[in-house]
Amino acid sequence: MTPLDFYQYLIRKGFEERKSQRDMISIVDKVLQKGGVKLVEAPTGTGKTFAYLIPIIVRQQKAIISTGTKILQDQLKRDIEFLSSHWKILTGKKISYAVIKGKGNYLCLDRFFKEEIEAEDRLEIETLIETEWDGDLTLTGISMESLTKINVDEDYCTYAYRQTCPYFSQCYYWSRVKRREASADILVINHSLLALKDFDTKGRILIIDEAHELDRYLTLATTFGISLYWFKDVQKGLEKLLGESVYLPAEEFFIKNFEKLFSEEDREKPLEDLKEYIPQMRELLYEPLRISVNKLREKIKKEVRDFAENRLMVSFTFKDYIANTLLFEEEFIENLNAGYEEPTAEERDLIDLIKKLDFYKRKLNKLKAFIGLADREEEGIGFQIGRNWSKKLNGYNYRLEAFYIFPQGIIEPEDYKGVVLTSATIEPEDIYLTTGIAGEYHKLEHNYDYTRSTVIIENTNPKREDWKEKLLTSYYILRSQYDRVLVLLTNREHLKLFEEEEVGIQGKDSLTKLIEYLRKGHIKVLVGLDSLWTGVDIKGDKGILMSKLPFENPNDPLTYHRIKFLKEQGEDPFLYQRRKAYIKFRQGIGRLVRQKSDRGTIVICDNRIWRYREFIDFLNSIGIRIIPKGKFTKSGYRYPFW
Repeated sequence: MTPLDFYQYLIRKGFEERKSQRDMISIVDKVLQKGGVKLVEAPTGTGKTFAYLIPIIVRQQKAIISTGTKILQDQLKRDIEFLSSHWKILTGKKISYAVIKGKGNYLCLDRFFKEEIEAEDRLEIETLIETEWDGDLTLTGISMESLTKINVDEDYCTYAYRQTCPYFSQCYYWSRVKRREASADILVINHSLLALKDFDTKGRILIIDEAHELDRYLTLATTFGISLYWFKDVQKGLEKLLGESVYLPAEEFFIKNFEKLFSEEDREKPLEDLKEYIPQMRELLYEPLRISVNKLREKIKKEVRDFAENRLMVSFTFKDYIANTLLFEEEFIENLNAGYEEPTAEERDLIDLIKKLDFYKRKLNKLKAFIGLADREEEGIGFQIGRNWSKKLNGYNYRLEAFYIFPQGIIEPEDYKGVVLTSATIEPEDIYLTTGIAGEYHKLEHNYDYTRSTVIIENTNPKREDWKEKLLTSYYILRSQYDRVLVLLTNREHLKLFEEEEVGIQGKDSLTKLIEYLRKGHIKVLVGLDSLWTGVDIKGDKGILMSKLPFENPNDPLTYHRIKFLKEQGEDPFLYQRRKAYIKFRQGIGRLVRQKSDRGTIVICDNRIWRYREFIDFLNSIGIRIIPKGKFTKSGYRYPFW
């Protein structure tokens, strides 16, 4: 049986045939058989998920499918289940798959039973442990502070400690998730996990869905740094172990240097470099931490020696763990007589102490590496300072971070049997610039009828005094005409303009809930920023209000450093900015028609669109009716003449 045979079977069962879907099935099937890298632009309505799943299932090909968000992972799960049920009816064979996330999403039982977290968070986790829960902390309601204390942490969960961990056989990640991963033919992951490469790629094909967002997720996944909360948590832990106060003036460092940079609405700020802060980082952060960790090392070594002197025999587990720590000289290890397997309670306590020492040594090494990175001024690395309100700190938690300006080389196509990148808006030039991935480009035809829908371009833009008035007027008109309205913004401050009854505001509740409220009619309007432009699937007639063309804020840290980097390379950064805006604009237009019967109106409150030929070309290519508001010439494009 070929993939197209299975496709024909589904059509006979009532599945809708689409030419673009059939074409994509053939493209993916060629990659499965011959390898290579393909970039496939599959417009809304293609059914691209089925188009790559069908060949994978029929060819019984091991695959890794990566998508942008956990919401989309859940959608993929439903699609696999649907196809799997038909495949089993047809052939009697099952499809083995696993939806997995990064280790940091899962509960560590060892940390949970040792760490102090808020009582209500502890109660929630204790209740979940008694159920068939999969250990995914991101699906709980616990605070971020609690989550970071009890999740699987690579600094805590080292290979050596896993050999002695009393909960290893019950571990949600290492015992359950990794077991499912090893036995599954299809792994469904997200782009953040893809960047970490924490899975076996041998013999697998890689499908990157929602590829237009790949570079952003790769950047987020590889962003690293330090924070005020990080230091406060380290300080508290060391004080508990040492039984004395620890001098670690992180608050002085962060607030003195960075508080003045922020206004009330700011969340992140770009930093040119960290050169001026390095002396303070060494004096106020690194040296006090190094002294405390060394003091803890000597304290624990003494406790272990005192214990060993009073014992004729220890467990093999204890001796092996001591040997792996490299804390003690060979003579001490050799003099330990091991005669039984299971460690005693006292040995467990000492193993736990050594484990904590190793944990803080790793934190110290990470701080040292971060300072070293800042000192080297490595090309292609950007820096930012961010802050968010912390209930635990009763103040702002400041984060000092570094990231790859263009995360090239993180995804290496040669690690896989073949690679397919797909999206409704894939731009080969942007994919290559931001990720370094190049491949054969295929553009599939549009599937939906936009001729019954309208784009109204208002004669205003955010630089004009009448812009806000026309934005709100357009909003109330759309709201009077449609039961479902999406308001796509680019500036967080503008969210306040739409705070009223029957309006869902992104950030005031989870986006998943808000989307469901809009679908069910509990709210009539959904207002938001980035995620609303690209990640919302609302079927039915609707109105869409675009406040302005979605050019990225030049003060956004990533955008700022990319512009700076491109200028230094002698390139025009506006070409990059324009391409990114064009990709996001097309994604926004794609929110309108989600099924054949859909129609609606899009209002764009930004007449600067007439300056950019590709934006108008795209609207013309899908056949949507364009209505300019104001006076325009009619030669070629309708350019405003005011």
